[in-house]
Amino acid sequence: MKRAGVMFVMLWCSTPCLLLAQEEGPKKDTVYQMSPVIVTATQATGRKSPVTFSDLTSRSLRERYSTQDIPVLLSELPSITTYSENGNGIGYNYINIRGFDQRRISVMINGVPQNDPEDHNVYWIDFPDLLSSTDNIQIQRGAGSAFYGPPAIGGSVNLVTNPFGGEPGVLLEMMAGFQEFGDSSKPLPLTTRKYGASFTSGLVGGHYMFYGRLSRITSDGYRTNSWVDMNSYFFGAIRFDGDMSTRFHFFGGPIRDGLAYDGLGKFANGNRVLRRQNVVAGWTAAPSGDAYASVQYRRPQEVESFSQPHAELMNDWKLSSSLTLHNTLFYYSGEGYFDYDASWADTSMLRIGYRYGIPASANPGNALVRAFVGSTQWGWLPRLEIDGESGTLTLGAEARVHRSTHWGKIEYAEGLPAGFDPDYHFYEYNGGKDMFSLFGHELLRLSDDMTLMADAQLVRDRYTFTREKYLGDAFSVPYLFLNPRLGLNCNFDDAWSGYISFSYTSHEPQLTNLYAGESSSYGETPQFKADTTGGAVRYDFSRPLVRPEQLFDGEIGLRVESPDAEGSATVYLMEFSNELVKSGQVNIFGEPVTGNAKRTRHAGIELEGTLRVARAVTLSGNVTVSRNRIIASTYFLSGGAPLVLDGNPIAGFPDVLGNFRLTWRVEKLTASVTGKYIGAFHTDNFNDEANTTDAAVLFNCEILYSFPRFAGTELTLRGELRNIFNTLYLAGGEGNTFFPAAERNFLVGLSVHL
Repeated sequence: MKRAGVMFVMLWCSTPCLLLAQEEGPKKDTVYQMSPVIVTATQATGRKSPVTFSDLTSRSLRERYSTQDIPVLLSELPSITTYSENGNGIGYNYINIRGFDQRRISVMINGVPQNDPEDHNVYWIDFPDLLSSTDNIQIQRGAGSAFYGPPAIGGSVNLVTNPFGGEPGVLLEMMAGFQEFGDSSKPLPLTTRKYGASFTSGLVGGHYMFYGRLSRITSDGYRTNSWVDMNSYFFGAIRFDGDMSTRFHFFGGPIRDGLAYDGLGKFANGNRVLRRQNVVAGWTAAPSGDAYASVQYRRPQEVESFSQPHAELMNDWKLSSSLTLHNTLFYYSGEGYFDYDASWADTSMLRIGYRYGIPASANPGNALVRAFVGSTQWGWLPRLEIDGESGTLTLGAEARVHRSTHWGKIEYAEGLPAGFDPDYHFYEYNGGKDMFSLFGHELLRLSDDMTLMADAQLVRDRYTFTREKYLGDAFSVPYLFLNPRLGLNCNFDDAWSGYISFSYTSHEPQLTNLYAGESSSYGETPQFKADTTGGAVRYDFSRPLVRPEQLFDGEIGLRVESPDAEGSATVYLMEFSNELVKSGQVNIFGEPVTGNAKRTRHAGIELEGTLRVARAVTLSGNVTVSRNRIIASTYFLSGGAPLVLDGNPIAGFPDVLGNFRLTWRVEKLTASVTGKYIGAFHTDNFNDEANTTDAAVLFNCEILYSFPRFAGTELTLRGELRNIFNTLYLAGGEGNTFFPAAERNFLVGLSVHL
């Protein structure tokens, strides 16, 4: 039969839905089962899941996102703090949940882990502008809130991309950001630019939908030489086949940026010139006279270049009315380098002295080192959902393999000997990690008003370190953990509900906690039990000195929902053994050096609510009050003397956080004013008042206006004013160095929807 036309209706929801296609001619309906919204294994639902969580919906993302990186967008949710190295929130950004850094936060895109398997960090810069293709974000706070990737300590973040539209269309975007630099009497310079174009196909041939997006974001940064140039792409396709849907996503983007990973001394914050400087570590005390001339600034040649394409294949198959099989296959590859200043390194550190006959203590002069990282990761994430009369049982597994290559070479130096090999690697090694887990997740309906959640995850991870070029160190370290979680949700009436949950989670240290191979020539040694009998050092690679973290987390929550208001209150207690805490020192790349604290405790209360003040006005906000202390830990000074840290506050954890958002929506106009309070927090664990950030209060304003559609075209104008009162504050810090945040800045944008 020749097809003359297709009529379709789509129902977008969070559970499997229907797509109805009706062919012209003899009446014949074909019904396709589909999941238009990706539902991941750990997605929480209000009045059902005994989990502490917050959601950002597609409307919130559409209204709030412009150019900022993901951590900045999430920063107004409960218990979240962020900071950026370059100051303006575009580039290298970091997020903390309940004070735990992103190495202890499980980050996923469509349920696929994004934490680097070796250092557990999340490099948000590697998926620029992903928020333009994101449908919703769920942030779960507390332990054990993820089954894939590293165990969640502070919480988990899951971004769900669902850019496919029911109607074909094209979207064009252009944005420009302007930054104030001290003198408000001068015209504000254009420092940020964004260009983007995307298309949606609608339903094609009754089975397919396609989506594509290309964009570019550039920024000069707030600090000098902290620019970024980020290109991004996202291509997606989905096919519907009766009881099955299959998706393919391919996204990423090559990026380049100027390095800015060292902070400044606290003295620089109040000076609008000094706080913008980008210097090499060491500028921690206020200089006097002409001492500024002796400061070593970051060289323009200190840049990074990296690209990490992501490929995902997701299949959902409704086997029967009670069985659904989900499979995700993914492959990530990344390759790039960063060039950093090594003018302080002598020939022995760069391992060229003995080879070329140069004295070991000689300095080759103004050296610039290139550090290369190449990695691949692939995996399979299957899960089976079994729906019964009394609940849903999910059984799943994780199988991931990660391999990496690291090397360093001298990119430039003034005094290199004749015949020097420009491709000579003064360090080189291969890293790896094999990750396997099994989990079960049961949501059991005990009654119409009560749900029991029982989870168990069995994890086996194994680090490998091989092919070290000079020292020949090699090891394989396995970890085996059982992570259980139990919770109960009770709905008291149509408005009020409450829950209680208990979790136990273990978390392995980073590979660099075991051995920082890239710093071996600078004196770093394997952190394993050593035998020095006879003068030679022999490491027992079965006995690492850094131990896994163990956490018990108890949470009690109360929620209320009504047509004009909703709110929640959560009380949590987190008891740690061997928590990896900051020592107050950083390595040569500005990363914090961590070590085990024998016992620590985190306790707090989180309040979150939304109130419809008037027909067009909504007020939302949250407050967190917490206490984070070391219970038992001893730090050994460089001379070997012990320093007892019992009772000290833990670095990076503010005791008070607060946010509010006042939003006015009327027809095509949306306007919001936001405020944030960030309490003071320590940047080391020695209770040193000098190494603390000061409390800060910030205000922003956002306006979005869509003109009435004309000739099939819709225009939308966007305006943002950040840091309205030009507050000078320090957003983050490590030890005695701090990262200043940008001064007042604003952005304007135009989008055209065809």
